[in-house]
Amino acid sequence: MNMVRTIVGVLLGISLLLFVASCAADAKEYEKQGRAHVDAGEYDQAIEAFAKAIEIDPAYADAYNNLGNTFRKTGQSDQAMANLNKAIELDSRHYQAYKNRAKLFAEQGNYVQAKVDFDRSVELQPDYAQNYYDRALVFESLGDHPAAVADLQQFLLLIDDPDWTARAEQKMMELQGR
Repeated sequence: MNMVRTIVGVLLGISLLLFVASCAADAKEYEKQGRAHVDAGEYDQAIEAFAKAIEIDPAYADAYNNLGNTFRKTGQSDQAMANLNKAIELDSRHYQAYKNRAKLFAEQGNYVQAKVDFDRSVELQPDYAQNYYDRALVFESLGDHPAAVADLQQFLLLIDDPDWTARAEQKMMELQGR
């Protein structure tokens, strides 16, 4: 009888693991669909896909981040903030969630908090060029032109795109009064 219980226990454990793995794969598929909808400008469908991913896996930080960023892009600030906060709560090293929340704070005119979140994002992912450009804009809004120029210089070291290079160089000249 003990052997039967052991076998049943093992089979139930394996079944549970397979079920959990299947759910995680389903959540990732919905999150992937959501990103495709965002790329196509289909924000309502993206929101539905990210919400479904979260329904399947309530601890899926990437889905919360992408849902929050989609809400941000559609002007739904409260929903954006709630989802970005949840992404950070689930994964305190999620540099994209900090970056997206920083953008939201900047859009709301809260440049001090935007700087705090950009600082954290840069700390977590120092080779992500866009953080430096976006944080430079926050420094500009705070009136700290030397810090903005320093971030633009760092951005230029990391970026390999002629359009972004020209944009950053133009912004540096404006900040330096040339």
